[in-house]
Amino acid sequence: MVDIGVAAGYAVLCIALISMMSPYGADAAGVAAASDARASSAVARYVQDAGMQFLAASTRQELCASLMASGNATVILGGEMDGQACGPAPQRYLGSASISFTILGTQEVIEAWVVEG
Repeated sequence: MVDIGVAAGYAVLCIALISMMSPYGADAAGVAAASDARASSAVARYVQDAGMQFLAASTRQELCASLMASGNATVILGGEMDGQACGPAPQRYLGSASISFTILGTQEVIEAWVVEG
């Protein structure tokens, strides 16, 4: 499942790079596509690094703390567990991605937002 997300993120990134390298100039759509690809990669990397065992056993507080610790100045990670969000999405962002799944009966969402750095 993570491999599909990584491959999709890579494909979007390649398309965005081709669009941005076009002699016709970079437009807002190219920047948005590249930002979405970066956010998608951050989500896939977090799920792979955290591992399904952690995601299955963690409480909402543990998940939220882990997500906050895994973000950086330009990529903010967030999520929710059974409809209770870790916090609000940033008001302004360049791109975003999310994945949702049910593990041991718990609905989890992992989100990433790319913000201006």
